[in-house]
Amino acid sequence: MTTTARINRLVRQAIPKGTAAKIIWYPTGFSKSRILRVVTPAWKTLPRFQRISKLRQSLEPKLNSQERARIFRISVLTSREFQRLRELLPPGHLSNTGRSTGNGRHKTAA
Repeated sequence: MTTTARINRLVRQAIPKGTAAKIIWYPTGFSKSRILRVVTPAWKTLPRFQRISKLRQSLEPKLNSQERARIFRISVLTSREFQRLRELLPPGHLSNTGRSTGNGRHKTAA
């Protein structure tokens, strides 16, 4: 099992059963670390930092140092927060399918 697949499985186990979750990975542009963004209605009454802390506390004991190094930052958003973020950023910025240069910046369409 790849590191990403293992982390995805652990994230799904950490979220309460029956709660939908979208797991998105974004490259940081340096090293092999990536940003882990989870969009879920779980824990929506908690502040964002507590949601992140909950997920981090359930993940970290189960990950080895190499797997932890792959995660640059963890973000846990509700669908409403994620939609607001998408509206603030330029189109395609949150797309993890876009081509990017070596430093992580997206190439302009030619």
